[in-house]
Amino acid sequence: MLASPEKDNVLKLMTAKTSAIFISLLSVTCLLLKVLLELQWSDFFDLEPLSLLPYITISMCFIVLFTLSMKQAVTMYVACIIGLTCLAHFYVLPILNKSLESPLPTTSDLLISFIILIPIFALITIPSYRVLKSLLYLGGSLITWVFFAVLFAKFDPVVNTFSELAFEAASMDNPFAVLPLSPLHVLLLCVSAITMVVVLVTSMKVLYLMIIAVMAAHTLYYFSDLGIILLGLFGTLLCMCSAFLTARNMAFCDELTGIPGRRSLMQMSEELHPQYSVVMVDIDFFKRFNDRYGHSSGDDAIKLVASKITKTKNGAKGFRYGGEEFVLIFDNKHIDDIRETIENLRVEIESYPMAIRTQKRQNESASQARNRRQNPVRQQIVKVTCSFGISDTYMGSKDFKNTLKRADMAMYKAKKAGRNCVRTA
Repeated sequence: MLASPEKDNVLKLMTAKTSAIFISLLSVTCLLLKVLLELQWSDFFDLEPLSLLPYITISMCFIVLFTLSMKQAVTMYVACIIGLTCLAHFYVLPILNKSLESPLPTTSDLLISFIILIPIFALITIPSYRVLKSLLYLGGSLITWVFFAVLFAKFDPVVNTFSELAFEAASMDNPFAVLPLSPLHVLLLCVSAITMVVVLVTSMKVLYLMIIAVMAAHTLYYFSDLGIILLGLFGTLLCMCSAFLTARNMAFCDELTGIPGRRSLMQMSEELHPQYSVVMVDIDFFKRFNDRYGHSSGDDAIKLVASKITKTKNGAKGFRYGGEEFVLIFDNKHIDDIRETIENLRVEIESYPMAIRTQKRQNESASQARNRRQNPVRQQIVKVTCSFGISDTYMGSKDFKNTLKRADMAMYKAKKAGRNCVRTA
């Protein structure tokens, strides 16, 4: 079960998110009521649904901004810019164009600036643990977004003129005369596309950013009010899904190994069949391993065991229980059904050669440092072993805590029997 401080943190987080969602939904309701109450009852059936979409889009952006945690700064910035783009297109730019005589950036300039910023967001590391830093970076992102839009608006006519002269000098037809995109837009889209593909190859976490960039480029090409609205709706929805998925992974997955954690185990325990088996796994002499080779090597040993556990067949589901302990769940299986599987897992972990760097670097002279760079680093091959305890539901009882406790007792039997073996309850 969760420790008391962790329980308090989870309760505080859930309370804050529930309150944020309630406030956001309330703001959406009030906004829609305000629009509807301004209409006459006879005009209600003549209301165009698209006229409400800008309000809903902006409100959805506020929902995302409220519910995002501080570790999702990039998603917050993207959602904020999407909402401000819709707001500028429908309300800000029309008013400014009427009141000001100087040329202003268009919605197309805002979109191309946003598309250029997306791969930058994916490449740079943004501090998100401090509220003040997050707000400062958000302000800087918005200023950069507007600055790029103004810059593109000023240079676009120059590039268009230069391209026309270049095609005329070459006695060629200007292909951009029939395209809805200018040469500058095409160039920037190509640069952004290449950058996003490179970033996507290195990390699949930015897939939702690439999808948003494609939607923004599609809106830029087929420009319309409906396209802006759909970009706002679907872009905000993607940001919201990314935020929820990230929050769920943080809550239910182990950060070091990437496999499900203890909270996922307790959740799954409520969905098991009446018959199931539980295996408790513990790395042998882990404290001694840490003291001898260092905590970094200890983390590598934990990740090694976790990788082997995730590949266990026969319908196994692996979890990190805590520290050097893991749990395997075999739903709808008896002990006899999984005994051979666990023995194969034990042998596979034992037989895997793990390389440990053994060269010391403390108190070395400059000449020794040069020799170390020239000579290959020495490594020591070590073996990691584990003790396994197996139990299954006893006489039809589905009590998971009791089954897990008996698996833990069986694992200690394996420890007393010399370690690196399998014992059953």
